[in-house]
Amino acid sequence: MKNLLRKNKTFFALLVVLLVSTVAFGAERYPVRSLNNIVFSSAGGGTDVMNRYLASKLEQKFKQRMIVSNMPGGLGGTAVEYVWAQKHDGYTVLGCSESITTFLVNNATKHGVSDWHFFIAAGSPGVIAVDARSPYNTIEDFIKAAAKNPGKIKIANSGKGKLWNIKAAILERNAGVKFMHVPYNGSNPAIISVLSGETNAVSAALGEVSEHVRAGKLKVLLITEDSPVKDRTYANIPLITELYPESAKYFPSRQWLGFAVPKDTPQAVITVLEDAFQQVMNDPETDKFMDQQYMEKLALSGQEANEFALGMEANLSWISQLLGFSKIDPAKLNIPKPAWMK
Repeated sequence: MKNLLRKNKTFFALLVVLLVSTVAFGAERYPVRSLNNIVFSSAGGGTDVMNRYLASKLEQKFKQRMIVSNMPGGLGGTAVEYVWAQKHDGYTVLGCSESITTFLVNNATKHGVSDWHFFIAAGSPGVIAVDARSPYNTIEDFIKAAAKNPGKIKIANSGKGKLWNIKAAILERNAGVKFMHVPYNGSNPAIISVLSGETNAVSAALGEVSEHVRAGKLKVLLITEDSPVKDRTYANIPLITELYPESAKYFPSRQWLGFAVPKDTPQAVITVLEDAFQQVMNDPETDKFMDQQYMEKLALSGQEANEFALGMEANLSWISQLLGFSKIDPAKLNIPKPAWMK
């Protein structure tokens, strides 16, 4: 009997060692199969474009396919819940943007910034753009029209309570006018709404509208940032903080694009992802891509990326509360106030 017990203990001990070794070996070899990148917004917007670029580069590093799928809806919460429901093994990643920092106050999902590990690639400055045939040739023209027609000038955005909606609302608040904010499932359908005449203007990223500007279909009236665009093409476009100095307190409130995995993903997997991500960020082709998209490289991963996202969660959550967008008080979510509100 004792011999049998001893043999059983030896067997179970070997089994535990084998299982631990198998898990460790699997993590070390990650990835051994294709990955899924679930983008939480529509095709053609900044989040989609960036994730498709990253996926193409990561495929080369991993020697495995990275399949990008768009899953818009629920202000992005649909994709978040889907990714969260999959195994937290690094094989399903969330293609995301700064919009994830407003998810808790927008009640889009219960999984906020602190639940994720981020890989933040870059971001493009915000703009207000109109159809090239629009009678509004300057932001002053646009504001005058809004003042004469309260609540009738339609300005499209990528979703209620998201960054581009917030930036349009900051303009509205500081200019003392009232827009009709029209939300879409991503920037690309918002931009198309302007081109089709469904709306009068769009609040979006410069990188998202630049192709249409180059084609002579859109014109930019305002840069919704506190620092100028480096490209000389937009040197004469005013900044929102130049026209309305009071708006400066809301900045920096910027776009960022990248992907994320659940926080409890094995560290060995996260390490592999971080190493490959930084290799892509250091690739000269990435610099060319970002120049074409009017993006500023951030290349943040690890603790630096997570702290950056937490800081923006605080800033945008409280701005949303101030502007009347938030569905849940950030104080009830224990989201700290940004320094400018204290």
